[in-house]
Amino acid sequence: MLSVLTGDRGDDVLDEVTTHEWDDDGTAAGLRFTWIGADDDAANQGAARLAEYLIADHGKLTAIGSGFLGLTKVSAAQMNPQLTRAYATSLAPHVGEFVGGHRREFESLRVQIADNPLALRNLLSVFVADPEPGRTAIEATHAAAEQYEVAAAAAPPDSRESVAALRAAGALLGAAYGAVEMADSDIPTPSSGPATSEMAVRIATILVPADPNAAILSKYVEDGRLMSPAAVQNKFSDTAMRTYYLDVQNYIGTKGFEDGNNTFVAAFKDSSGVPLS
Repeated sequence: MLSVLTGDRGDDVLDEVTTHEWDDDGTAAGLRFTWIGADDDAANQGAARLAEYLIADHGKLTAIGSGFLGLTKVSAAQMNPQLTRAYATSLAPHVGEFVGGHRREFESLRVQIADNPLALRNLLSVFVADPEPGRTAIEATHAAAEQYEVAAAAAPPDSRESVAALRAAGALLGAAYGAVEMADSDIPTPSSGPATSEMAVRIATILVPADPNAAILSKYVEDGRLMSPAAVQNKFSDTAMRTYYLDVQNYIGTKGFEDGNNTFVAAFKDSSGVPLS
């Protein structure tokens, strides 16, 4: 199957499979792609190839001719929901590599997404047309973004590695938000402001236990750990939350994450295609 995807007719084969109206909603066809979800070189190559196809043809895949004379326009996710769900499940383990990482099989795809930040949003839009694969894909972007945020906190502040990790996290979350907004979907994903606040809390949560002087965050520290947003809301009030998030962002800025924070916000905006409010 890998040789087919990476061969001269790879795009044609994927198009034939994806746009054919299968009697079983694409269940059997979807089983042919489960190997892409593995963690090996072949799976990586297959994932990159499938992602490139979905990016290139995302417009077509949101309006495929169906029914009498093809006059009815439906999305690939509506035409073959089981196939689209199989695609989403297979690509989910690899999403983080689309915007960062070092696996060479994704190098061309990473360059493509760097050159066109909306490419990842367009890929996700194919899945968001159906709530089930949409949730699979969006939750995968959230998980990958969290891993990058943790990596940013572990790297030297404002180092190339830290800033790159926050750029990747912002790109993932922005693409998720943009895809959901385009589809007017109710799949939960944060807009720029909440995403930035959650990122800052995640980094501060990692930094505070090793910081003998949390300074501006001292009132939010209990037993050497940063209080969660829910704990702050419970102890103080709803109105205290804005101050809490501002203090957390100020704190990580003083710890050397200002450039990373700004890069996160810029990447989110670029990949979402949605103006920041």
